[in-house]
Amino acid sequence: MKVVKMILLGLSLSLSACKSNPKTDLNGNQATANDNGSGKILDEKFLIVPGRSVGEISLGDDIHMLNKLLGKPDLSDAAMGKAWGIWFSKDSVDGMRNEIAIYSAYRDTSMRVKEVKQIRFTAGQFKTQGGYSTGRTLNDTKLKFPAIEKIVSYLNEKLDTVTVYDSKADGISFEFLKQKSIAITIHPLNQAMNNTYFTLHPNWKLIE
Repeated sequence: MKVVKMILLGLSLSLSACKSNPKTDLNGNQATANDNGSGKILDEKFLIVPGRSVGEISLGDDIHMLNKLLGKPDLSDAAMGKAWGIWFSKDSVDGMRNEIAIYSAYRDTSMRVKEVKQIRFTAGQFKTQGGYSTGRTLNDTKLKFPAIEKIVSYLNEKLDTVTVYDSKADGISFEFLKQKSIAITIHPLNQAMNNTYFTLHPNWKLIE
């Protein structure tokens, strides 16, 4: 079983020894989520830090090293130095497999290193410091992240409408299907989540 499969089944992912240190924000302070939550997630392997990381995968990680760890994606889409890689778990909840997707692009104009630009996941084990995870309603999400705005909608494989809301300033976005969040994407602070030419999923169709 691939390491990423174990992530989605609630087991550990370790990219490097330094990842075991408490996560910090851009000012070097211990990170807390921007959802006004007072709870504490004891296991950082499952901590969402908006604008920074999901578990032990962080924005800015070298995609070459990450791919060595995760193995070949189950689905991928790449062009012009940018790529999505999607890995599926073997477990199933309500007929849906959990997945994690990594969007990567070159770090700078030298085009030597590709880094993680966005992290998208569906597993409910991952939570913010205040306990927010997938499976929440839009109203609950607005209470936690009042800056969210609707940005785009897709038709999935079953022709159901998936609507995406983004909290650009917080570095976190949400996908909703039938009034419940089904996926979360972590992206850089103050950068739009859909600032790529890719759809969220190769089999989804953008609704104009």
